[in-house]
Formats: sequence, structure tokens, C-alpha cells
Amino acid sequence: MDERHHMRQFLLYVFVLMIPCFALWTVAGAPLAGPAIGFVNVVLGAWFPDVVYNFFVDGNRVLLMTQFGEEGGRLVPLGQSEYRLGFELNPRILSYSLPFYTCLHFATQKKDYLAGYLWGIIALYVMMGVGLLALCMKELMVNVGQPFLEHEGVWVPGPNFIGLAYQISVLLVPTLGPAALWVWQSRESPLLKPSLERLRRMTEEKA
Repeated sequence: MDERHHMRQFLLYVFVLMIPCFALWTVAGAPLAGPAIGFVNVVLGAWFPDVVYNFFVDGNRVLLMTQFGEEGGRLVPLGQSEYRLGFELNPRILSYSLPFYTCLHFATQKKDYLAGYLWGIIALYVMMGVGLLALCMKELMVNVGQPFLEHEGVWVPGPNFIGLAYQISVLLVPTLGPAALWVWQSRESPLLKPSLERLRRMTEEKA
């Protein structure tokens, strides 16, 4: 088969797979991020025990609960408030990488599908965990402010670092992460191997 045929076949399979994969992501975006959410909950609880109470999935929502309450729009100790202050986060902006990678992976002709897919999903969950951590820290920085940024006895990244990590995690990782992973795993496939070989030769000639 020539490259054009492989490309047409790939695009057709991607289109067919997009429908069930993104339908599942639409209705179960939060539960799909469950393993990464559990990891982040442990990290936040150990890192900021005086600020973070819990980070968990509630139906199709994800809630970040703090150790503070709110009274008249002001942050107050929990004992001075009737309810615990929490924030709803949207994990779909990060779990988007799962259906995207699934479509790319299974639309590509290769010898081994399952093992490579499982390793890819593990790598994506690691990226998602880091991204969710950045998302939570941005939320705490904006809505909790000084009690978070000046957490006594704990190193807290500066606002610029948190903002940069948030931007990278939200804008780049969900799309570039799975795409880069797919290219690496599919580098020997009939779809990508000829193009990568040409790119390698061009690089060697320029060097």
C-alpha cells in the first residue's frame, strides 16, 4: 500500500472511532480522570494539610474542598462558618487526552495494540495527574490566596510558576502529549515510517 492509501485508511478509522470515544468522554469525563484525581488528592493532602481537605469525584463533577469556610464573602476558619468552602473543577480539559490518544492509537496499523495502549494510558494518567495538580494550585492561589501561598513550614511555588504550569497543562499537554506519544509508539508503522525516514535524511543532509 502507498502512503496515500495508509493516510486515507487512518483518517477513516479516526473518524469512526471519534464517535464512541468522545461520546464516552462527554458523559463520563470526571470518572475517567478518577485515578489521576486519587493521586492528586493524596499529594495535596500531604503537601497542604492545613489548606486542602479533600479532592474527589462527585457524580460527573470534581470538587476541591478546603479547610476553610466563608462568611460574607470572606475566608474564615472552618469553625466560624456553617459550611466548608470548596471549588468545582472541570477535569475534561485534561481527560480529553484519553479519547484523543485512543482514536490515534487504534486507527494506526501496527503489530501490537494492547500492550502499547496500556503503556500509553499510564503515561497519559501521569501527565493528567501533574496537570490536575497545577489546576488545583491555580484554584487555591486565586480563591484562597495568602493562606495558601504563605502556608507555614511548606514550600509553595511562586504565582508565576503556578500560572505557567497551569497554562502548559491546560493548553498544550492534552493535545501535544497524546500526539507525541502516538508518534513515538507508531514510528515503525507503515503510516509514519516513510515520513520519519525522509525527515531523518533531510536532517542529516542539513547537518
